[in-house]
Amino acid sequence: MHKIIATLFALSAIGASGSLIAYYPLDGDFADKSGNGNDGVMLGGVSYGGGAGAIGGGQAAIFDGAAGTYGSIAGGLQLVTNETYSVAMWVNAAFADNRDKRIFSEGTSNNNNPLFNVGTANNANDGTVDIYIRNGGSLNHPRSTGEAFDGTWHHVAFSGGSDGLLDLYIDGTFDTTFDYSAIPAFTDLNTTTIGGILRGSDCCNFNGSIDDVSMWDSDLTAGEISALAGGASATSLSGVPEPTSAVFCLTGLLFALRRRR
Repeated sequence: MHKIIATLFALSAIGASGSLIAYYPLDGDFADKSGNGNDGVMLGGVSYGGGAGAIGGGQAAIFDGAAGTYGSIAGGLQLVTNETYSVAMWVNAAFADNRDKRIFSEGTSNNNNPLFNVGTANNANDGTVDIYIRNGGSLNHPRSTGEAFDGTWHHVAFSGGSDGLLDLYIDGTFDTTFDYSAIPAFTDLNTTTIGGILRGSDCCNFNGSIDDVSMWDSDLTAGEISALAGGASATSLSGVPEPTSAVFCLTGLLFALRRRR
């Protein structure tokens, strides 16, 4: 019996193909729940709402779109300098209120040139996801096929790496691959933000809600992204066992063993 229980908990810890760098449920704060200590701070007009307005029954961060409103991760994560990386989050915003706003950004406080941004359409004419990547040359605002900013909750995930190819998923379904391989590799990044851009000062401040943000040093598979869009938490993919799942599986196993006796 002890061997069976040990095997069960080992299986429950099998997770994603890479490591979870940071996980922000945004349940009233910008604390990193991955165990890595990459806590952030919310600035300006950020509040938290719960109930039906949040994913998973907790809370979501609500950004008011004003200058000075964004979430900043201390020191930056330099996420897009990794060999592979992924970012996933839930968003809820109307495109008409978000002309060229950003849900994720990495850049530097030292100069305005290097930027890696994902956000809303730069002319606010639809709810597509807009990509802007610059480091000398630029990938200048190509967009998704599907829409994620229509005033309801949508899951947005993207993954890329040193090959310069960015795969975008909306609601767990692959949407578009963006090729930024002609842009020189990023080396000087020290800001990572959600809900806006931070360089010497902030800009492009998002007007809407963001929830359940996870950042990884791996190229998540289509199946893993689909699981996140289906409601799985980042910790369940990362190898951090969730107690409720483990208890549920253990209860089922014990019940089955009793039936066989």
